[in-house]
Amino acid sequence: MKKLSVFIVSLILMFTMVSCGSDNDTNTNSQTSNITVTLDIDFPDNSEAQDVDDVKVNVPEKSSVLDVLTTYGEENNVDIILDEKSESPYVTSINNIKATNDSGWVYELNDEAVMEPADQCTVQEGDKIDWSFETWSDDND
Repeated sequence: MKKLSVFIVSLILMFTMVSCGSDNDTNTNSQTSNITVTLDIDFPDNSEAQDVDDVKVNVPEKSSVLDVLTTYGEENNVDIILDEKSESPYVTSINNIKATNDSGWVYELNDEAVMEPADQCTVQEGDKIDWSFETWSDDND
């Protein structure tokens, strides 16, 4: 009788552990689900770089605009250089197209200009990011 009780308790413990393990696996998978975002990169006309049009990039949920760009760079062997001296990293170069005193990389999210740093702007499923190299002039000239 004692062996039967030990066997039953063991079975109960085993089923409890298995069911707990399944719940944890499910929670882990739901926390790391991916989303798909569309990326465009518009290089200056005078550069030799080929524009990137409507590329789908898969990133984890809660990724930032910067995460999408760096993921694209890693997956496609495109150099993304950041200036990380300030509080938020700044994109200084994409594919060797470098920012200067009067030009640099800016982005739009879903066709709207965003003034939030790229590492703080979170993307959602289906969003579209457009990076472009802009030149501005100093009004004090």
